[in-house]
Amino acid sequence: MITAQLVKELRERTGISMMDCKSALQETNGDVEQAIEVLRKKSIIKAEKKSGRTTNEGSLVVGDAESNSFLVEVKTETDFAAKDQDFREFLEELKAFCSKNNIDSSDDLNAKFKQPLLNIIQKIGENIVISNYLSIDKSDGFNFSYLHTDAKLASIVKMKANDEAIGKDIAMQIAANNPLGISEDKIDQNILAKEYEIAKATTENENKPDDIKQKIIDGKIRKFKSENSLLEQDFIKNPELKVKDLIKDNEILAFVRLRIGE
Repeated sequence: MITAQLVKELRERTGISMMDCKSALQETNGDVEQAIEVLRKKSIIKAEKKSGRTTNEGSLVVGDAESNSFLVEVKTETDFAAKDQDFREFLEELKAFCSKNNIDSSDDLNAKFKQPLLNIIQKIGENIVISNYLSIDKSDGFNFSYLHTDAKLASIVKMKANDEAIGKDIAMQIAANNPLGISEDKIDQNILAKEYEIAKATTENENKPDDIKQKIIDGKIRKFKSENSLLEQDFIKNPELKVKDLIKDNEILAFVRLRIGE
């Protein structure tokens, strides 16, 4: 006989729905251990069926391993799932795993962390995707991170000198202002080429000499480079300072940034 106590025990041990637990116990004539195996197999099938569903919400994980600091983007179908307690515990498990293991990329992480991912998909009942893994090594510098309170925006910056207050401020700057490069010459040339074409297109219908049009285009590109260069940006806590003035003799070596859905 399948009792309510047996179903409750299986539910507590697996986190899977009461209905699925009861069905598994009926299939195994009340044997809890066998029912767990049945649920594990079915969980994989159900989880993989959900894998094609759209994910637009989620949370970011920020952490440190022995050799690097990392950002992980985990996407869900709804914000409700992203706030679920089981999902929060899954993120902590994921963070601990990344801290203790050598991860090369999001594909590598998905392969190594497949079973816990399938388990949480089964528990939550939504498609959940580890969609991005970014890291900065710790050699020859000091890493500082920022995670917004909603866990949907985060960044890591690597500084030459160990100044925690400045490092955290720069990490927040990166998260808030989304620079395209540390300095103007580090901005992707393909991006600049597209901006140039856009600026050029805005002057085509203007009744001005070509040299004046060119000055307008050049001015727009200078402004774009300044606004998107981290060192040239106004410091968010004090717009009278540039980031380059804030860091003084320190040096920004690298940064990464993630926002859910971008």
